[in-house]
Order: sequence, then C-alpha cells, then structure tokens
Amino acid sequence: MELSALNPTKDVEFQDIYYTVIQRKNFVKVVGERQILKGVSGSFRNGQLSAIMGPSGAGKSSLLNAISGFVTSGVKGHINIDRKHSCYITQEDHHQTLLTVYELMNLACDLKLKRNHQQNKDQLIREILESLNLNHRRNVNANDLSGGERKRLSVALELVANPKIFFLDEPTSGLDEVTANQCIRLLRSLAQRGHTVVCTIHQPSATVFNYFDNVYVLAKGRCVYQGSPRALVSYLSHAEKDCPTYYSPADYIIELCDFEDPQMIPALSDLVDNGKLLYTAPCDNEYFKNSKYPLVNDSKSFRQALISFFPETPKSNGFASILTKSAANGNSLLSNSKSVLLQQAKSLMKRLSPKEREGISSFQQFTVLVHILFLRILRARIPIIIQLIHHIMVGLLFGLLYYNKGNQGTEFFGHLKYCISVIVMIAYTQIILPVITYPLEVKIVKKQTFNHWYSLSNYFLALCISRMPLQILYNMIFLTISYWMTGFPAQWWRFAIFIGVGIMVSFVAEGMGLTIGAAFGITNGSVVGPMSIAAFMGLAIYGFDFAAQISPAMDWFMTVSFMRDGVVALVITLFGYGRDILECSDIYCHFGDPRVLLKFLKLEKVTVFHQMTYLFVLFLFFRISLYVSLWRRCKT
Repeated sequence: MELSALNPTKDVEFQDIYYTVIQRKNFVKVVGERQILKGVSGSFRNGQLSAIMGPSGAGKSSLLNAISGFVTSGVKGHINIDRKHSCYITQEDHHQTLLTVYELMNLACDLKLKRNHQQNKDQLIREILESLNLNHRRNVNANDLSGGERKRLSVALELVANPKIFFLDEPTSGLDEVTANQCIRLLRSLAQRGHTVVCTIHQPSATVFNYFDNVYVLAKGRCVYQGSPRALVSYLSHAEKDCPTYYSPADYIIELCDFEDPQMIPALSDLVDNGKLLYTAPCDNEYFKNSKYPLVNDSKSFRQALISFFPETPKSNGFASILTKSAANGNSLLSNSKSVLLQQAKSLMKRLSPKEREGISSFQQFTVLVHILFLRILRARIPIIIQLIHHIMVGLLFGLLYYNKGNQGTEFFGHLKYCISVIVMIAYTQIILPVITYPLEVKIVKKQTFNHWYSLSNYFLALCISRMPLQILYNMIFLTISYWMTGFPAQWWRFAIFIGVGIMVSFVAEGMGLTIGAAFGITNGSVVGPMSIAAFMGLAIYGFDFAAQISPAMDWFMTVSFMRDGVVALVITLFGYGRDILECSDIYCHFGDPRVLLKFLKLEKVTVFHQMTYLFVLFLFFRISLYVSLWRRCKT
C-alpha cells in the first residue's frame, strides 16, 4: 500500500484498492486467499457526509478500515489522506470503564492538549458536550449511557483534537430509527462545520438516505455507484433498471446487487469504472462550480486533464480526478475542488491549530495514564473486596492446613506441598484474571492509539506500574498469614526473602496472563490460560522424589517454568542459609537436618539469587511478549 503526501484539502482519495485475507483451516494450515476489495477507487470530499453502503458481505467495513489505515495487512493500492489528523470511531462504543462522561472528556484533553493550552479546558469540554446534547449527562458513568449517547460521546472525545477527517463504522447499528436519524444529523452538522465525515451503513431508511451528500455503494468488493443520492434514480434508469415509484433507491440498488442476474454487479461497476466516475444531480453542481479544471464533454479530453490530480500514483488512468456525470443532462465535469462548506464553523471548532495539538510530552502521557488506570482499579470496589477476601481466606486455609508444621522434621512432603501450593495459588490467580478481563481493554487501546491519544509504549509502562501496588498488597497479605501460621523461623530477613519470591512469581504470572489476554480473545484465552498453567505446574512438581536421577538437560529445561523456579526458591529460603535442625517427634527423622533435604533435592549448590535471576529473565520475556502482542493487535 502506498500513501501520498498529506492532503491539505482534507479530502480522502483512493485508487485501485485491493484487500485480501488469508483463509485458514486451522492455526497452521492455509487453505487459500479471499479477495474482499477488487481494485476499487473513489473520493470523499471535505464538507460532505459520505456513506459507504451495500449488502452484507459487500466489503463496507473492509474499505473503511483500509482507507483509514485501521487495517494495513493485505491492503494494496494508493491512498491520499492526512492520517495524522483523522480519527476512527468503531462500531462498538467501548470506553474506559468506571469513568464518567466528564472524566473521559478530561482524559481526552489531558492526552491531546499541551498543558499550556489547557487553561480553558472546562469551557472547551462544556462547549463540546452542549453541542452534542450531552452536558446534562456529564456526571453519568459512560457505561450507563444509552446507545445513541455512547455514540455521541465517542464523537465528543475525538472532537477535543478537532480532527479533519472522521471515519465511523456503522454509527446507526443497534439504534432505533429516531435515534439513528439524530445520529446522522449530528454527523452531517460535523461535515458542514468543515470536516470530512465518512461512515458505513447497511441499508438506510429513506429519511437517513437523503441526509447524505455522497453515497458509495459496494457489492461483492466492487463499486457499483458513487455520487449524489439524488442522482441514483437517474443512474439506475441509465442502467435500464427503473426504480419503482415510492420505492427507496437505496433499497432497490441493494436488492439489485443481492438478487438479480449475477452479471448485474459487473455491469453497474463498469458504469462507474469501479469508482473512478462520480454521478451528480443538477442541484449538486454548486460543489463543483469553482473547479480549476474546465468542463469537458468527451471522455478523451477529460482523461488527459486528469494526469496532474494525483501525481504521486504511478498510474494516470483517471482515478481520483473523478469523472462526474450529471444525472439530468449527462454532462461531464471534474470534481477536483474543495467542497463548498454549507455553514461557518462554530466557535468550538476554532480553538487549536494542528501545531498546537502536537508535541504532547511522553511524560505527560505517562503520568495521565498511570493516574487514570490506577483510578479505575480503585473504583472497582467489588473486585477489590473479592480479591482481598480471597487472599485472606486462602492464607488462613493454608495456615490451618500446615499449622505449626514448619519446624517438624517428619513433614518433608508436607513442606514441599506447602511451597508448591503457594506458588500455584499465586500463579493461577494472576494468570486467569487478565485472561478474562483484558481482551476488552485491548480493543480500547487499539482505537485510542490509532486516534493518537497516546503512544503504545507509554500505555505499556503505565499499565505495568499501575497494577503493582494492589498486587503487592494482596500477595503480602496472603504470604504473611500463611508464613506465620505455618510456624517457619521467626527471622525477618528470611520472611522478607519469602515475600520477595512470592511477589516476583506474581509479576511473572501477571505478565503471562496479560500476554494471553492481549494475544487471544476471551474464548481462546480461557483455553490457553489453564493449558499453560498445567504445563508449567507439571514442570514445577516433576522429580522431587527422584531428583538425583534427573538429567542435566531436563534440569536445565525445568528452569523455563517460573513455577518451578518459585518452588525451588521457596524451599531454599525456608530450609537453606544455615537453618537449624528441625524438631523430630519420631525415633529418627531422615530430613530433620535441612542440609540433607537440600542434598536429596539436588539444591545444595543452588541459591535464591539463581532462581530470582531466572524469574527476572522470564519476567522480561513475558513483558516483551505482552508489548509485541499489543503492537500486533494495534498495528494490524
């Protein structure tokens, strides 16, 4: 895919766009490729509300994703767009949870505006919310808004940076007809204020259809119409398919593409040259009256006038210097002109130039993200209480199961079970929670990083740091209760190492859980998570009763299990470093001397430092894997 230089006219232009996806039978086997978009071209003008229409499976969202850059893998063609000052609003209105409308707007301002340009932040927020009829809901949690209000909030959050171009995927999806009409009227008002607004819509009502300035109809990956909604009836007549009286033209052309002769789509596509031709009605010619290109009547001279319109592309076959055909008189004219704005921009659109919105420091992004992520964690009171009770109860349970057995020489296997149980409990808790909860967060991160709210690296650092305080607190509570109830030596330095090992294992397990949550959805992650735990746990408990027979290669391989490293570190912490002889209630206790226990387990030459080093390496590995997973999800 090739991009031209930034487009100062705020138009969106594209030529010969192909989008191909790989079809797989399973995760490994590729069965073929499917071409979704088949060389479509077109142009969406500034000051116009443009709609991409078509039947299900036509490629509407694929085209929107391709030209906006939301999807890049498998996309080929030439696109002229100012992506730095565009935004994409997804069909699902996912917002940061547990935050009010005002807090979300405040977050958007903090992330998009320099600190020295935030003096009038409250006024800016109020103006935007009032213009979108949301100011009366400013103190309402975003999750409690209606569908239409959530859509307006999505627009409001992006208006903070005053982008030139809006892309919206199915903005009316799930809305009733009245709310859908209100949503489209809002988008049209944005276009009239000087924005380029492009949205996908499946089958609009007659009322909604007439709000659009330009429609782009797709069918089976081809463009079958591009131009004014008011020219569609004449276009269909020209194609010898008269639209029945009192029948919506939008419904009729979609039915033609869905149910008519298979040759209908190629025939209609040829009439618009797969998007290279644009049809207008006489009442729309106001848009083109200031064109710098002369009006021409024959296609040959017109084609020659197109060469300078898109000089960056290797082809001069007439792409975005689009041929316009008047539905009334058939005259051709060139639509390479700035769209005439229908009204003056309102005061809230005159607030910051692009240069003033650029240059937000990484430190500012980082501090804002740490604050908001930690605030969300603290506001999740029910999960906090549940996790607190969980760690307290499990700590008490472990303490009761192994009560005062920490100094008994007859409890060799009991000591090993305790160390394994502690590590399994920490690992399972820290892996499963992110696997279930984090996939939804990834969708929000992808949308916000694409819309230039913050960089992925700043989010990644803020994510890692914001989760640490409560994670450390929970594990300290659990480990403290179980350690002192079990009766291990009352040595504070040994207890501190015990806590440190548990917290380090927790960090590694959390990194693994976040990586799975970022790489997979909830369904697949719920399978991969427990399966991974089982594999690591198998290595963690392997060979303690025949440690002397384990080969060096297997011994090294077991170090890849962070759970094994944690268990070994706990055993050394509890029974190494000059631990006194254990109490023995029997005649003879073979493992009453901790040195015998360590020798039996082949740990006499192993130190906690070695195990913590392994854990730190695995910690880095999973954090890097998390970043790579996020990067792949956000960039593809």
